[in-house]
Amino acid sequence: MNEKLNKYSYVAKDIDGKKIKGTYIAQNEKFVVDSLAKANLYVVKIKKANTNAPNAFFSLTGKVSLKEITSFCKQFSVLISSGISIIDAISTLKEQSYSSLLKKTLDKVVDDLYQGMMLSESMRKYPKIFPNFLASMIYVGETSGKLSEVLISVANYYTREQKNKQKLKSALAYPLVLVGMLVVVLIALFHFVIPTFISAFSKMEIEMPAITMALFNISNFFKNNWQYVALCIVIIAFSIYLIAKTKNGKYFFDKCKFIFPISKKINTAIFTSQFVESLGLLLSSGLDIVSALESIRTIIHNTYLAKQFDRVIIDVKKGISLSNALELEMNLGSVVTQMVAVGEKTGKTDKMLLETSSYFDEQVTNSLSLISTIIQPILLALLGVVIAVVFVAIYSPILSMITSLDV
Repeated sequence: MNEKLNKYSYVAKDIDGKKIKGTYIAQNEKFVVDSLAKANLYVVKIKKANTNAPNAFFSLTGKVSLKEITSFCKQFSVLISSGISIIDAISTLKEQSYSSLLKKTLDKVVDDLYQGMMLSESMRKYPKIFPNFLASMIYVGETSGKLSEVLISVANYYTREQKNKQKLKSALAYPLVLVGMLVVVLIALFHFVIPTFISAFSKMEIEMPAITMALFNISNFFKNNWQYVALCIVIIAFSIYLIAKTKNGKYFFDKCKFIFPISKKINTAIFTSQFVESLGLLLSSGLDIVSALESIRTIIHNTYLAKQFDRVIIDVKKGISLSNALELEMNLGSVVTQMVAVGEKTGKTDKMLLETSSYFDEQVTNSLSLISTIIQPILLALLGVVIAVVFVAIYSPILSMITSLDV
């Protein structure tokens, strides 16, 4: 059995005494020393280089962005299609203007390739850098000899995923602004406006309406106990965060995303679009149905959805058709199950999925429009109600006083 290759960092001196630093991949330190000696370089210091994944602590997000992965796939495809070997292509890419985290990881990947490791195998060592779906597709490309085509398909897939994320951010932007406005208005009313009126009304012998007294009492409570209120909010938020980190807690919150009608429609549409396109890509690349489903399973981060998808995989392994498994275990809609059923009957499931992926992209856009058509009006109405209640509470005593003066 061949001895495992390792990467060594060394400091050596040439015949003129000049120090030279470098790295060398070999079976052991002795081999490095002997090889350098043949080149008239005499080792002063040598140690095994670190081959672990680069520390992501100092990166902004702790992982490589989707935009960067997309760019990587496109450039990688161009290099491979021009006839360059995988190892030379990765060596070229690691010199490009990527983030330091990706460049350092690619440096590790090159070392793995020199040791005879497959690219997909090396990528799986760094799951925080390379998505599991990408590693699976790379494996398909390597084994089928269609790596360039696969990379272009993956790049297009991630481009659509980026667009969907951007659509979601755009749809949520205005509602978040409205929520922020509501919070600011409430703070201003309870901390500044209402206390001013309390001070003025306390000097007058005016009988306060119930709504005014209730508002004044709430204002006094928050003004005198705002530190405790803020502390309670922080404790509750932190408790929810800790609960969400537990297995049961995460499952509960993930399930909630599929309970409420609007969030259920949005999350189902996003997953369906992702599922249809990724399954189409994997099947068209030559992967069997079970392996394709298992690859898709790795990109599902919602535990509630993943549990349902696990049952789909089990059913398919038992010999149940994918269309029936989806109908039994997941509620993705009749369009998806019928489309898959037609694909299974014709033997062209991959083409059917890829040709209709644009339809499901439109469904994502339509579902996100619910945020602007339903949630935004509700928030605006809530903001209006709050202002109206405060207006009535403050001006009722004033109107009462004016009426008594007229009498």
